[in-house]
Amino acid sequence: MQIIIYRGTKEIGGTLVELKTGGSRILIDAGYPLFLNNKPIEDEISLYPYDKLLEVGVLPNIKGLYGWDLPGFDAVIISHAHIDHYGLLHYIHPTIPVYLSKGTRKIIDISALFMLSAQPPTGTCEFTMYKPFQIGVFRIMPFLMDHSAFDAAAFEISDNEKTIIYTGDFRGHGRKAVCLDRFIDKAKKGADALLTEGTMFGRQDDEVMTEQELEDRLVKKIKDFKGPVLFQSSSQNIDRLVSFYRTASRLDRVFVVDVYTANVLYELRQLGNNHLPYPSREYPNIKVFYPYRLTQKIFNKIGEEYAKRFSPFYLPKDKLKKEQNNIVMAVRPSMRMDIEITGLKNGLFVYSLWRGYCDSEYQKEFENYLDRSGFTADVLHTSGHATVTDIRRVITVLEPKQVIPIHTMVPDSFIGLSENVALKEDGKAFNI
Repeated sequence: MQIIIYRGTKEIGGTLVELKTGGSRILIDAGYPLFLNNKPIEDEISLYPYDKLLEVGVLPNIKGLYGWDLPGFDAVIISHAHIDHYGLLHYIHPTIPVYLSKGTRKIIDISALFMLSAQPPTGTCEFTMYKPFQIGVFRIMPFLMDHSAFDAAAFEISDNEKTIIYTGDFRGHGRKAVCLDRFIDKAKKGADALLTEGTMFGRQDDEVMTEQELEDRLVKKIKDFKGPVLFQSSSQNIDRLVSFYRTASRLDRVFVVDVYTANVLYELRQLGNNHLPYPSREYPNIKVFYPYRLTQKIFNKIGEEYAKRFSPFYLPKDKLKKEQNNIVMAVRPSMRMDIEITGLKNGLFVYSLWRGYCDSEYQKEFENYLDRSGFTADVLHTSGHATVTDIRRVITVLEPKQVIPIHTMVPDSFIGLSENVALKEDGKAFNI
């Protein structure tokens, strides 16, 4: 089996891994990079034409993958719905099938619908966790993983002779920590190679807590606070939204989400097999706020049904202002004018994302505005990625013949975890 890691041996995000054997060729993940030339990638680069993206390295030069080439892959398989793992899908040749889970497909569709990402190819196939599927000579077994992306998967991939395990992004301290236990128990022991993420290497100073611990800290922080509570997290980090929802419920506060986040929760709940809270009569303390620009986009470009479906749970600005001391509300920098018009003041702002995202001027301006409006800022976050302890546990129990670090800035940090660590280079083929 031949493997090429096109990006990720010394980098977090933008993952692309090719497997080739017996006439079959697949790509695992098709990620848009988070960094370019060792700096956070600028937003305008995504607007470059494809030849410029090839030139600067956003698109790796992979023959047979893209829409302007003759198709040379049997399939692309996506582990989860974070753009650094699927963000290049719209460049993939339309005849190459894309395999993903039902939850991953739904989140990607919602992002495309709200024009937060490009529309992926239409030729998609859905896989089911713990049910193997076949692509050419490859047998792929997907495992549901605990991660900050809904329905994230790891893969055990075998041909007639060799087996590799690709962890994707994972952790063991979320609300689905049991998934990591099941993965470790069921995945093949002694596989020929384990490709494992190492995002947290180099971030050991970051505090890691469980989502339940984060929720308990929120309750303690907010319990005696008199004023509006605003928080910023990803609308697709469902575990985090649940933590803030449960906090609001425990404190008898109203949980307020914008209409985009409401649609994410609604659509995922419709998949079944989950009990996600969403704006409905079943969850009377969840209300929906309609930011002006986003609402205009929905009515003019997206479809008014995506706004009207939440009309019974609409929280108008005047009522929000009146009840502001009893809210826990999701916000983002694009909602600044709405917050200003509503008159929210003298509250608590909880930032619940990786602090590395705070360096943008857009974010700084938003936080400066909140500071001028009397908001006290605090940071309460826990990573969506595996701790060094969990990575060591995976390696120790699975006992792979090779441990190959990916999705990490410091692959050398793996040395010492196992005598089987094998460091690789981007774009260089190797065999197992």
